[in-house]
Amino acid sequence: MSAEKVHQIDDYQKKEDTTEQDFAAGIGEKAQKDMGKVAVIISFMAIVLLVVFFYGLNQNLSNLTTEVKDLQGVRGQVETLNTQMATVDSRIVELEKLPLKTRHIIMDGMIEEMNQKAGYISQQLTPEEQAKLAQVQELLKDVQSGLQK
Repeated sequence: MSAEKVHQIDDYQKKEDTTEQDFAAGIGEKAQKDMGKVAVIISFMAIVLLVVFFYGLNQNLSNLTTEVKDLQGVRGQVETLNTQMATVDSRIVELEKLPLKTRHIIMDGMIEEMNQKAGYISQQLTPEEQAKLAQVQELLKDVQSGLQK
C-alpha cells in the first residue's frame, strides 16, 4: 500500500514566513549599510564646507582688523587737529581785543603755522586725503593773502 504523504498546511505557512522574514532582514541590513555610507559622505562634505567658510571669514576679519588699525591712526591725527583748532579758537578770542593791524599780523602767523602742520600731516596720508588737505592749504593761503591787504 502506498502511503499518502499528508502534510499540514501550517508547515508550509511557517516556511514561507521565515523565508520572507530572512529576506526582509537582509534588505534592512543592506539599507543600513548604504545609509551609513551616505551619512559619512554628507559629514565629510559638511566638514569641507566648514573649513572653506572658516578660512574665508578669517581672511575677511584680518583685513577688517588692518583697516580698523589704520583708522585709529587717522583718528588720532584728527583729534590732534581738533585740539589745535580749539587752541586757535581760544587765541582768536584773545585777538579780538587787540587792534586790527596787530590782529592781522598774529592771525597771519597762526595761519602759517596751521599751513605748515597741514603740510606735515599730508605726507602721512593717502593721495585722496592729500588732495583734500591741499585744498585746505589753498584756502588758508587765500585767507592769509586777504589779511595782508
